[in-house]
Amino acid sequence: MGLKIKKIIAGALALAVVFGLSACGEKETTSSVDVGALFEKVVAADTQLPEMKTISSSDADADINFTVLCDMDYERIAEYHYTYAADGSAPEIALIRVADKSDVATLMSKLKDHVKDRQGAMAEYSPEQVEQVSAYVLARKDDMVLLAIGPQNGLVQKAFEEE
Repeated sequence: MGLKIKKIIAGALALAVVFGLSACGEKETTSSVDVGALFEKVVAADTQLPEMKTISSSDADADINFTVLCDMDYERIAEYHYTYAADGSAPEIALIRVADKSDVATLMSKLKDHVKDRQGAMAEYSPEQVEQVSAYVLARKDDMVLLAIGPQNGLVQKAFEEE
């Protein structure tokens, strides 16, 4: 009887170890939001945007295109959608989901660097646009980050936070 109990306990412990080890490799993501649908919603919230061009993680050169927005290692990005003014003016909106929630702070820091670069570029080429870039919105929710530069940032942020 004692040997049978020891075998059962040993088997249970072996299963616990297997399940424990398999969980170690999983990345911490929390939201199940459709990022593409949310992106469309937040972009539609700003009704004063000029003609925009959009790139996303579903594009053929998604990893290369992402470098326009941020120099974060692309392997750390689960999905992104980015729209920017076709005429080169300040407005842009990006919605990015990281592969691991622990990377949100790093992404936000990299996006702040992007905003500083945009401020410098606008100061050089379109000084009237600097104020719009300076009024940017950077928000996070679970494993997603929103960057909004545009005339109606507040409405864009509200649409993001309501989801």
